Amino acid sequence: MAGEIELSDIRTLTHVLGHDAQGLFGRAPIGKIAAPRSFNIVAALGDSTVQQMHLDSTVRNRATYNHFFIGNALSGNRIARAYNFGVSGERTDQTLARLPAALATDAGVLYISEGVNSIAQAPYTHAVSGLTVSAATVGASAFADTQTKVDAALALGLRVIVVLCHGATNCTAAQIKQLVIYNAALRRLAELRQNVWLLDAPAILHDPATSPTSLVFRTGYMRLGEATIVHEATTGAYFVGKAFARILSEVMRLLPRNSVDGSNQRVNGQQLMNNPFFNATTGNAGTLGAGGSLAAGTSAVPREWLFNRASGDTTTTFTVGVEPNADGNGNDVVITYNVTTAGGGVRVAQDLAGTSPNGDYWVPDTVLQGFSKISVAAGSTGIASVQTSLDMNGTLNGNNTTLTTHALLGDLASGLLPSTEGYAFEHATEQIQVPAYSARAYLSFRALNLLCGAPGTGTVRLNMPQLNVISTLVA
Repeated sequence: MAGEIELSDIRTLTHVLGHDAQGLFGRAPIGKIAAPRSFNIVAALGDSTVQQMHLDSTVRNRATYNHFFIGNALSGNRIARAYNFGVSGERTDQTLARLPAALATDAGVLYISEGVNSIAQAPYTHAVSGLTVSAATVGASAFADTQTKVDAALALGLRVIVVLCHGATNCTAAQIKQLVIYNAALRRLAELRQNVWLLDAPAILHDPATSPTSLVFRTGYMRLGEATIVHEATTGAYFVGKAFARILSEVMRLLPRNSVDGSNQRVNGQQLMNNPFFNATTGNAGTLGAGGSLAAGTSAVPREWLFNRASGDTTTTFTVGVEPNADGNGNDVVITYNVTTAGGGVRVAQDLAGTSPNGDYWVPDTVLQGFSKISVAAGSTGIASVQTSLDMNGTLNGNNTTLTTHALLGDLASGLLPSTEGYAFEHATEQIQVPAYSARAYLSFRALNLLCGAPGTGTVRLNMPQLNVISTLVA
């Protein structure tokens, strides 16, 4: 029985997935088709709105001007892994080609964001059926492609998140009509299917001035400087990310993250930061770099940690305070910053040398991931990104090689995080495996990496940073 999936959809799925209809939806038990899945693992499928959730082809650097990982950080970091199957410029019929790979992962959630390229490129020849998709029918055709993906995922027991298409500034009146048709069908689909969630990005990104004949985006919500205004800026990504975080809280459970306490520190090899609670009374003295000073009531910066301006920054001033955490999780480091130039900022870091004894904690093949909680007070201005990052360097195949992963990397051209409200990010970098370095130089964990895209002032709190060795005992 195919349930609610129409026979025409099954024929399409047969072609795309390489299974006969009965084998996929009939007698074969689902457990024999699908690998073990976690609802905290996501396969993301779509166009550039998916591809750009990472800033690099190695998918190690998460973008702050895309709602996906902002929403994850705001949700309490519920996503354990995200597979990126986005390709810039592709239509809904073309993204079908990567559906089998997305469904072959261990993801329990399929995330879909697409549609704008189909509407923009019509008329075109459908990549699967070979039929011509006209400009007058592209909304319905694009929806059929997306529905095929949704129903294939549901049949395998996945949950599905679909982003409503927000279009682009150059959409004509005829294209806007197709956009409305596409989104209306998705809304109806979510009403008729279990385990489908919709992220209504247009409701957040569109200005109320949007009309049936022109699309207008809210000021500052979209990236400028591109040929077509279609991608979120940091401001827009933040507010869409807030809505995405609410969806993630329904789709996924909170994860039991590794704890940092007196036992789980570097000496035991599973969490490599010393003094993660900022309360140690022994160990190496912390370092306060140029531009830094101590807040009233704070006698010294926390042991083991380095407090500095951003690289190349010669004018930023900042204060460092240490206060008890409101939830009892040790102490917070409280940074008040005064950045006078775009590109300025503050870093809080801890380094491990590649030589023994510290090098013994990050030998080749070790998998590492950085975490921290960063809270930004309302009224804090100028912030392009505030995140956690990890760098490692050594000699690989005779070459000096650095690998980097960022939890939410921004730049100076993609907008700012809002100053109108406070927010708390539960940050995670991507997992990164130490390569077969013949010599290891350093491992640098930046628990706080504050970058300002404009002059600004404000207050940031850092709590419980940790650099975890990912267990390999679980297959």
